[in-house]
Amino acid sequence: MSQQNATAPIERTHFHLLKVALFLMTSLTWNTPSLHAVGTNSSYPGILLGGAFERPPIHRFLEGSRHTILFPARITENGVSEPLASESGLNAKYWDNFIRESLERASLLLATLDPLMVRDRAGVIQMAVLSSDNPMVASCILTHGFLQRFSAIFGPELLIAIPSRNKIYVFPKLANRIASAIPTIHDDHLISPMPVSSEIFELSAKGLHSVGTLDPDDGR
Repeated sequence: MSQQNATAPIERTHFHLLKVALFLMTSLTWNTPSLHAVGTNSSYPGILLGGAFERPPIHRFLEGSRHTILFPARITENGVSEPLASESGLNAKYWDNFIRESLERASLLLATLDPLMVRDRAGVIQMAVLSSDNPMVASCILTHGFLQRFSAIFGPELLIAIPSRNKIYVFPKLANRIASAIPTIHDDHLISPMPVSSEIFELSAKGLHSVGTLDPDDGR
């Protein structure tokens, strides 16, 4: 799915289920995840964030974004991801299971991550940095638990930078110090083997959408 037809009627594809609003606004009953496939398959499903330059066969731009996409992939146990090549023959039940397992895995990953909390001289937390070798770190922002966890620290509206799939920065929307972190975020994007973009996203109970970019040459 290209950027041009990303807003096409949802009946055209089961991939409309990847719309971020569905992840964030639909009421789901989250029990302890039971990932029966763990340890039995050589790969597992993942909804990944990536840069538009990757051009995977199936993808959707995040709301308001020019450079950041969601795409379905199979991920091996050593972290190598392979985008799904086609929707052909994949029915609604397949996508339901694919998305559910992906979100369960992202939720489990989020529970294991120990963010680096960057404080100012007064001890006030200014930003949280989440990183891991796992390519689903950025996918954690799609889970219900992410907003719950970080709104308790930064308030109900978050700003998120996603320089790479395996490293993200979280800030409060108000009274933040993003400007001081721009060089580091920019470097992370340039040197990462899994780069995403220099865009900034707002996450709240209303959903997830792009609010700008850290790249002065982007033209926005």
